[in-house]
Amino acid sequence: MIGDTVVVDAVVHPYNLSSENRNPDAAEQLESVYAAHLLATGDARELRDYRLDRDEFFSDFPFEAIAGSLFVESPVDLAVIHALPNLGFARDYVTDPRRAAAFRSRHPDRFLLYATVDTPVTDAAIAQLEWQVSEFGVDGLKLYPAFFYGGTGEGWRLDGADFATPLLEAARDLGIRNVAVHKALWLPPAPRSAFGIDDLSAPLERFPELNFHVVHAGAAFLEHTAALLGRHRNLYATLESVFAYAVVRPRVFAKILGTLLQACGAGQLMYGSGSNLSHPAPLLAAFRDYRFPRETLDEYGFRQITARDRELILGGTALRVHGLDAAEVVRRTAGDAFARARSRDGGAPPWGYLRAGRATRARG
Repeated sequence: MIGDTVVVDAVVHPYNLSSENRNPDAAEQLESVYAAHLLATGDARELRDYRLDRDEFFSDFPFEAIAGSLFVESPVDLAVIHALPNLGFARDYVTDPRRAAAFRSRHPDRFLLYATVDTPVTDAAIAQLEWQVSEFGVDGLKLYPAFFYGGTGEGWRLDGADFATPLLEAARDLGIRNVAVHKALWLPPAPRSAFGIDDLSAPLERFPELNFHVVHAGAAFLEHTAALLGRHRNLYATLESVFAYAVVRPRVFAKILGTLLQACGAGQLMYGSGSNLSHPAPLLAAFRDYRFPRETLDEYGFRQITARDRELILGGTALRVHGLDAAEVVRRTAGDAFARARSRDGGAPPWGYLRAGRATRARG
């Protein structure tokens, strides 16, 4: 918690970038993903320990290290694991839903889980979703607007009649209410157009019972995103990657956050770190007492952010869309192993679980 505010990290996803799972023909993509981590972390001296070196990043990143980064090294109470398909730079899932479900089951009071699909074949994708719902129980669905096979990327649209609409109908009928879609940040070799947001309006209207989360909202298409948020109350902005700007690009962060806040209010905005792409601690430290700089208010005519806005962005909105009660989250997590470790150690060094294990292996 930060003060009395329950903190929910709306996007975490330990990457499996081990040598066994890396696609050897996707070196350029892999380097761009690592570059994104470096950019999100920054090069300030005080942030040095939050930066993963190449061996740490290009690994089968432990779920335990993600949990430590959230609940021991940072004041996070609950997090949403997003399962990820292969994304072109892996041979198999980047974040395997089976492994994610197993870890969630070990810590059910600390994690929610979003399913994913990794095939453009409609019936097969629906079958994958049905299996994950029945086998694991999931709290949402994470989608990428492209599939990657044989060194190419094939984009698809969320308003498409042949794939997206039947998949969303199946998700709705299976009881899923939250659908997160990666947008704004382009993942080549898929076409850039697949990551636009011009395909959102129709499904937002067709499926009013679904909450759609635009992941990386505002990183591109800011004005269009703001307009959509203002028109559709079942659209939410998940600020993964954008939240890193609070640390490394504060003027850009202020413009994005102010624009979205002005368009829809804090009740449609959600914090996300994307751990292990960013470590949560510096992001939350930058936002805990955040206020727009005076020059930002003067330049754009924004109103000043309030404590209530910060409370909603940090966790209140995510709790509401998942039907959770803040007091119950606090009750269930108080005194667990993570809470005890945080209380005993006063937090821990960045990526402590990962680096402790690495040091032990080096000694052995």
